[in-house]
Amino acid sequence: MLTCTTWKARAITPEQSNRMMDAWGKLEAATEENPAIERVCWYINADGSGGMTVERSDDADAAASFGLETTLALGEFLEFDSRIVLDLDAAMPAIIRGMERINS
Repeated sequence: MLTCTTWKARAITPEQSNRMMDAWGKLEAATEENPAIERVCWYINADGSGGMTVERSDDADAAASFGLETTLALGEFLEFDSRIVLDLDAAMPAIIRGMERINS
């Protein structure tokens, strides 16, 4: 299962920024130790306004738990939106079937 999480920066004070970076560092260390989660990619908007990550997990509960942990740890500082996504190889059969239904 792939989960894409986008985030948008909230307006925060310099003190909050320091707390956010401390919490983020701890979360990153925990992520590295978590065998159930694999980060596929991580991008930050060039203007610093937000970013996105994609994580892979074979365990839906572990993925949901990781998302909850992340939003609880960083929700004061960032707005999150997480979605289950498919890569093109996994999505294409459903796209083709959907198009067949529309065109039949």
